[in-house]
Amino acid sequence: MSEKQILVNQKHKDNVFRILYRDDKKRQMELYNAVSRKNYTDAGELQVVTLKHAIYMGMKNDLAFIVFDELHLYEHQSTVNPNMTLRFLHYISKEYEGLVESRKLYGSTPVKLQAPYFTVFYNGTKKYPERIILKLSDLYKLSEEEHPLCSNRNNAVPFEDKGSAAEAGSMAAVPAKINDEEKSEPSLQDGMDLRFHENAADSEEVSRILEMESPFLELKVLVVNINSGNNTKFLEQCPTLREYMKYVERVRKYLPDMELEAAVKRAVDECIREGILEDFFRKNKAEVIAMSIFEYDEKEVIDYIREEERAIGREEGKEEGREEEAQKYGRLILRLTEEGKSSLVVKIATDDDLRERLYEKYQL
Repeated sequence: MSEKQILVNQKHKDNVFRILYRDDKKRQMELYNAVSRKNYTDAGELQVVTLKHAIYMGMKNDLAFIVFDELHLYEHQSTVNPNMTLRFLHYISKEYEGLVESRKLYGSTPVKLQAPYFTVFYNGTKKYPERIILKLSDLYKLSEEEHPLCSNRNNAVPFEDKGSAAEAGSMAAVPAKINDEEKSEPSLQDGMDLRFHENAADSEEVSRILEMESPFLELKVLVVNINSGNNTKFLEQCPTLREYMKYVERVRKYLPDMELEAAVKRAVDECIREGILEDFFRKNKAEVIAMSIFEYDEKEVIDYIREEERAIGREEGKEEGREEEAQKYGRLILRLTEEGKSSLVVKIATDDDLRERLYEKYQL
């Protein structure tokens, strides 16, 4: 099948995870097989539909592809993000927009959609469950106390036991639990007299329908922790992802005692010597090193900005001036990253004199 590209905005840099999977259907199929507990070998059945070289609403889409009638969207995350369900909602809307002709939406024939599946691979340093289900409804403002129609909402569902899913060697046992959960929710299609709909004229009966079907919009994301000691059976079935984590762990190991660039280069060289993603690192060495530095710099800058925002809130009477400074600082970061000067991004976080000089240089 041909590769479909949905373009939105071309100003962004790939991360190492995307570089690893973006052009290699064999690796993509390996990842799909491990997640879905399949054993497909024909990579030609896989159609890439990633939002390629794009940022949609400021968010990067890492990997998306269609296998038969399934649409899988995968993301790699190094920070805990409870908003992934909302991000995936934006992604899937954009995907369907590209896959379905708009004129068909107004026809009398039902549009057939590929069933979507959302998976996040987490490799951050903060403690996180082995497997957890995030739900879009967890972000809804209404609570059970505020509105009676929210009585069917559920909290995020963790899957921390190392029994069924891990011993099965895949994530297959998790979807089974998800399916059981879905079946337990009341539905107007399950054994209910459909005349209930037809005769629901008064407001009480209408409210009952709303309550039984709540929430009317749901989206679930499976987050899989791929750090060492987590989901070992799953990672055994996905050698590429397992070896990628070996590289990440080496960078982390050397960072406390080395400069970022030196730690990244050492990790890459060791992986090449030891046969860890050797071909990939040889072919993409310069790009991997540059992107690894950018990823770590970007995370450090984000943490710094958040701390600045907290400081702004703590200091009364200075909000307006601090907000202007934060905006100016953000514009400076954009200028530096666009010009490929990511090494300066972290320096300006601690060097006030350098930051002021660059403000003046760029007339910010």
